[in-house]
Amino acid sequence: MGKSDLKLIKDYQKELTLFGHASALFDWDQQVNMPKKGVGSRAEISAFFGEMAHEKVISEDFYSAILRLRSGRLKGDDRLMVDKLYKDVSKSRKIPKELVSEMARAAAMGHSAWEKARAKKDFSVYRKALERIVELKRKQASLIGLPGHPYNSLLDDFEEGMTAEKLIPVFRKLKKELVGLLRKIERSKVYKNQRRVYTSREFDKSKQESFVRDVAKRMGLKKEFSRIDISEHPFTTKVGVDDIRFTVAYRENPLFAFESGVHEAGHALYESGLPKKHAYDTLGDAPSLGIHESQSRFWENMISKSEAFWRFYFPKFDKEFGLGRDFEGWFREVNYIEPGMIRVESDEVHYCLHVILRFEIELGLLDGSIKVADLPKIWNKKAKEVFGRGPKDDVEGVLQDVHWSGGAIGYFPTYALGTIYAAQIYEFLRKKYSWLEKDIEKGNYSRIRKWLKENIHEKGSTMLADDIIKKATGRGLNPDAFVRYLNRKYGKIYGF
Repeated sequence: MGKSDLKLIKDYQKELTLFGHASALFDWDQQVNMPKKGVGSRAEISAFFGEMAHEKVISEDFYSAILRLRSGRLKGDDRLMVDKLYKDVSKSRKIPKELVSEMARAAAMGHSAWEKARAKKDFSVYRKALERIVELKRKQASLIGLPGHPYNSLLDDFEEGMTAEKLIPVFRKLKKELVGLLRKIERSKVYKNQRRVYTSREFDKSKQESFVRDVAKRMGLKKEFSRIDISEHPFTTKVGVDDIRFTVAYRENPLFAFESGVHEAGHALYESGLPKKHAYDTLGDAPSLGIHESQSRFWENMISKSEAFWRFYFPKFDKEFGLGRDFEGWFREVNYIEPGMIRVESDEVHYCLHVILRFEIELGLLDGSIKVADLPKIWNKKAKEVFGRGPKDDVEGVLQDVHWSGGAIGYFPTYALGTIYAAQIYEFLRKKYSWLEKDIEKGNYSRIRKWLKENIHEKGSTMLADDIIKKATGRGLNPDAFVRYLNRKYGKIYGF
C-alpha cells in the first residue's frame, strides 16, 4: 500500500505539473504571440485542459491514495506533501468539473473583452464578461466554504493561511501610516518644487531593453533557461523545468520597462531557484504569491531604486541617455513621489494604497455589497479619497489591471504582503551583512542571490510563507519594517 500509493500520487502530481506547464505556455502565447481572432479557439483549449486537469485532481484513485498515506507513518517531506495534497485536493473535490470548464472559458473570453474595453477606454465593453467571472467566483467561494468572509475561500488559493479578518486591521493600519507619510512628503519644500526633467524624455526602446537584459543577467538569469518578450501587461510564467518566460511593457515613463523588467526578473529568479528535487510535486511550488511577490518587490524597490544600485548604473544610463552627470537629480526622479493613478507605474509610497483599494472592492464583490455595474463609480470615488483625484478614463481606472479578467480575485493582497516581506528581508540583510550595499554598488548580486536561494527559494512549499519569513528574518509579517524603510529613505530624499 505505502510505496505503491506514494508512487501513484507522485505520478499524478507530475502529470498535473505538466498540465500546468502546457496551460502556462498557452497563456504566454495568448499574451505575446496569438492573433486576436484566435481567442475563441484558445478559450476552448483552455477549458479542455482545465477540465482534464481537474478530473485528475479529483479522481478517486488519487484521493484514496492520499487518504491511505495520510493515515500511515510517513515522515519528512513525504508527510508534508501528503498533508498539503489532502487540503488542496479536498478543496478541489468541492468544485464540479463543469464549473472549472466554465471558469477557464470565461477567463479566456474575459481577457479578450478586457483588451477590447481598454482599446475603447470603455468599461461597458467588459462589463458582461466580468459579471460572469464574478458570478462564477462567488459560486466557487460558496462551494469551498472556508470559515469567515467568503473572500477567504479565494484568498487561500493565493496566500494559504491568510484571511480577510487578518488582513483588514493590517491594511487599515498600513493605510493610515502611508497617508501620514504622504502628507509629510507633500508639505516638504522639495516636493513643492520638484519637477521631472529626465524621465519626461523619450528613451530609445532598444536601449531600455538592453539594460533590462543586463540587470537580469547580473541577477543570475541566463539565456539557457529564461527569455524576455513584450506584452500589454508585464508578467512571468514557468512553462517547464528550466524554461521561464517574463515580459516587459513600455509606458510613457521611460523607466517603466526597466523597473518592471527588474520586477519580473525577480519573479523569474525565484522560479529558477525553487527546489529541483520537487520539480514535479506540490512542494516544488511557491507557498504563496505573497512570498513570490516579495522577491520581485525586493529586487525592484529595495535594490533597483536604491542609491547603491544607481552608483553602479547611473554612469551607464548617463552615457546612453545624456543625463548631464546629475546623479542627485536622476536619483530623485527614480524615487519621485506623485499621486499617480496606475498601480504598476506608482511609486513605493502610493503602491500599497492601490492594492488596498482593490482589496476593499474585492471584498464587496464577493459579499455582494458591490455590483460589477457600479465598479467605475466606486473605483473613482475611492481613488479620489486616497489620491486626491480620480482617473481621467476607465483605462486609468477600473480597466488598468488584467487580473480580474482571468478570474484572479483574491490575488491583489499578495502584492502588499510581498512588499512588506521584501522590506523585512532588506532590513535583516542591512543589519546582518556589511557587504550588502558595497556589493550592490559594484553591480555584484551573487551573495544576495545565494542568501535568497538558501533562505527563501529552496524552501519551496515545505513551510507557509509567513513561517519562511519568520525563520529567515526572525519575525513573521511585520508592516512596521516597511514603514521604517519608507520613512528612512524618503525622509532623506524629501528632507524631513
